Amino acid sequence: MATKRTLTQADVELLKETFATKYDLNRALENQELKFEAKITEIKSDFLNKIDPILQEVVKSRDERTLQSDHLSNHGDRIEALEKIHPHSRHLTAI
Repeated sequence: MATKRTLTQADVELLKETFATKYDLNRALENQELKFEAKITEIKSDFLNKIDPILQEVVKSRDERTLQSDHLSNHGDRIEALEKIHPHSRHLTAI
């Protein structure tokens, strides 16, 4: 039959020390994780602040290209229409 063993004060102190150390270690790891996440957020924010003006320029450029393309298309249509009524730079009645 197994005998009961009671904890001594030294056992209690050892348990307190062991669990306190693990608790402190977990807190330290959590603090490091929070610092790391904050640093990553800061870096990401800095990057986005720096890239934002560049991206705005790209969007403006794309919009301008679209407008220019529409204008060129309209000019092309007008030139074709004028060439139909003025072949070889002459009026049809002059031929």
